Parts: sequence; structure tokens; C-alpha cells
Amino acid sequence: MKKYKLYGIGNALLDYEYKVNDSVLKELELEKGCMLLNEYDKHSKLHQSLKKMRPPEKIIPGGSVANSVFAMAQYNDKVCFSGKVSDDESGKNFIECLNKSGVETFISKLDNNKSGECLVLITPDNERTMNTFLGSSSLLSIDDIDNQSIKDSEYLLIEGYLVTSDETMNVSIEALAIAQENNTKSVITLSDPNIVKYFRDNLLKLFNNKSHIIFCNEQEALNFSETTNLSQAQNFLKEITDIYIITLGSKGAICYDGTDTYKVEGLDVDSKDFTGAGDMFLGSFMHKYDDGGNFLESLSFANFSASKIIQIYGAKFNNKSDYQNLLENFKY
Repeated sequence: MKKYKLYGIGNALLDYEYKVNDSVLKELELEKGCMLLNEYDKHSKLHQSLKKMRPPEKIIPGGSVANSVFAMAQYNDKVCFSGKVSDDESGKNFIECLNKSGVETFISKLDNNKSGECLVLITPDNERTMNTFLGSSSLLSIDDIDNQSIKDSEYLLIEGYLVTSDETMNVSIEALAIAQENNTKSVITLSDPNIVKYFRDNLLKLFNNKSHIIFCNEQEALNFSETTNLSQAQNFLKEITDIYIITLGSKGAICYDGTDTYKVEGLDVDSKDFTGAGDMFLGSFMHKYDDGGNFLESLSFANFSASKIIQIYGAKFNNKSDYQNLLENFKY
């Protein structure tokens, strides 16, 4: 058995969550349900506009992979994370939060830049729309990765957001190569429909060698396979990965384990915020999947956990006991 269950590499971002109406998205020219990358000036202007409307509901450390490894740490999995921040208040808060949660961090700090931020806009239908300034996280380099920890991990988790810059793209490819050479299984999350739509060629480069697991939602799967037919998308995914998991929102999730296909139905809950649902799903699945649980049990637990996180605002529960309660209350 290796030292770590999972090593995650991703953008280190501070999330600002705002409740808004659909009219605000139209006014700010934001595509609902997707993530938009912005330079600092435009991002700052947008943030100032939101602040004038109302204060944020929450300010918490985020980022797709960071959210997933955080959840795994609350389940007592030994995990680690690499990202990049600046030596500012946001960067310090991000590192402190992960360290306190039990995640071992390999996070570099820059002196003369700004840490990344993500504005998460939640509409009355609980859909989240994101506007992201990557800041220092986009400057993550190969030198910031702990190669030995990749070798010492059962799994390497890469987020699709990393394919948006040459620097972080190179980090992803190098990390995946190290993983393959050392029997560390690769896990890739496609992250966002627009990432798949506009950076598809870069994403495909991550699959030059077949991955072990892909996580995506339905629209990401369709965009990646360039089809409007989910069955065709599933056939495409089978060609580039051993295992795929496609989340279907309120309809549940579909998984392929290399031999058989499974489906779990969505759970009827009073949802408040879909932010981090996919991240929670991934972290919960990886906990069960590599902890003796069978495939369908892992899928069911991930579905159950995601249904709980969408009943609160934000991508994280407030206490470790909340995560332990998920384990205790889950019935399979």
C-alpha cells in the first residue's frame, strides 16, 4: 500500500458566493451554469458590482480538486494537494484551511501577484455560474510539484481547468507521465462544459495514454465527444478511459467499470446550492472505491453525499463531524 490515497493538482482559489437573480446574469453578460475566465481588471470590476448589490453569502477556499481532496480528508483519507497562491491574505487563508482539514499541502507562494478568486453566482433555481480570475494559480510550474508524492500515491487527480494555460498544461502532462511510470492511477475531471468546448484539443492530450477514471457531467460528456447523444458519448469515453462516471444532476449518475454499466437514480431533496456537488461526488466516490466498497456502493455513496451538500450553501460542510455523519447514515 502506498503512503497517500490520492495526490491532487488544481487551481487554488478563494470562492466568493453570491445569491443573484437571473436578471443579474443577463446584466453582467454571464452564461448560466458555466465558468468564465477573466483577467484581473474585468474580474475586479465585476466583483465590485456584486459587492454593491449585496455582501457574499460565504467566502471559502475552493477550486475543484481542492474541494474533492478536502472531502476525502474529512473521511480520514491520507491525501495531498499542489497548487499556487500569492503571499497575500487570500493565499494564507487557502493554505491554512487545507492544512487544518488534514490535507498535506505542497503549495508555492509568489511575492508579487494576486491569489486566484472565483465568483460563484447562485440563481433561485440553485444553479451556479462562475467567474474566475486564476491569478497565481495559473503560474503553477513543474517545479511546484512533489514528484515523490505522486509516486507514493495510489491515485493522481487532475482537473480540466488546468488545460487553459501552457504552463499548467505542461504540469498536467508531466505529472501524468510520472504517475504512469510509477503505477499511480490517473483520475481526470473534465470540470466545466465551457472548458471542454473551448479547450477540447488540450484535454485530449491528457489522454494520450488511457486514463483510469474520468469524472464529468452530462453536458461535459456530450461536448467532449462532440455529440448530442449520450450513448455515443459513452462509447467515446470507453475508448480513452478504463472507468467513467457521468453525473446527471437530479437524474442521478451513470458509471462504467470497464465491463458493466451502472445507474443510480437521483435523490429527491430540497436543494439550495449546486456549488461543489460534483467535487463532493468525486471525493466521496474515491473514498469508497478505494476503501473496500464495491463499484455500485461507491456510486451510491457519492450520489448520497452530493445530495446532502446541495442542501446547504457552499461546497463544504462546516465540521468534520458532518462528513462522518454521512458515513454513518449511508445505507446501501
